[in-house]
Amino acid sequence: MCGRYVLATPVSDLVALFEIDEASDALPEPNWNIPPTTTVPIVVEPTPRDDGPPIRRLEAARWGLVPAWADDVSIGVRAFNARSETAAEKPMFRDAVRERRALVPADGWYEWQRQGDAKTPFYVHGSAPVSFAGLYAWWKQPDGSWLLSTTILTTASAGELASIHERMPVVIAPQMRDAWLDPTEDGEAALGAVVADAAEAVASLTAHIVDKRVGSVREQGAELLNPA
Repeated sequence: MCGRYVLATPVSDLVALFEIDEASDALPEPNWNIPPTTTVPIVVEPTPRDDGPPIRRLEAARWGLVPAWADDVSIGVRAFNARSETAAEKPMFRDAVRERRALVPADGWYEWQRQGDAKTPFYVHGSAPVSFAGLYAWWKQPDGSWLLSTTILTTASAGELASIHERMPVVIAPQMRDAWLDPTEDGEAALGAVVADAAEAVASLTAHIVDKRVGSVREQGAELLNPA
């Protein structure tokens, strides 16, 4: 699963890395310990309303998907992850799989290895920011404004990560990002492609044990990433 991650890379670097056309003015500050329901940056490429070229945007979204049909925002608390094996079928996620796919930029993520009653936190990362396969939705709030929310797709862990936890986020290789974002691509086919590539996409990542302080969402700072 992915229940806590890191994104401290400056917005200007994300704009260059993900070839962003327009960036929101409401993007959050760097965060070394991101829990669900936090506002996070996501990359989206919605269907153009005219015949113009698609616009790739860096937007601020609530982590925890709130579908358009939801009665209230609390449904997103348990929808911060979506299992890739069933996302295309579940009412919560299937519309987004078809046409509202996103990239969720991250410097890395935390995962906990369980041994008996003990849980050891690891930080998983590479030499550059990665992108998780995400989905997004718009929900009309009671005051009439619109809430953008997101979820991160997960799959079975591969390689070294399998010894830490049975699930991992679906990491998308750079060459597959365009097809994943393209709303005209077949959603189920795009999902199958990124899941099939996920093991290779994480092959270059490394993991090291970090301080148990990361278990508290109140803890912040780059020192959280230091090897314990």
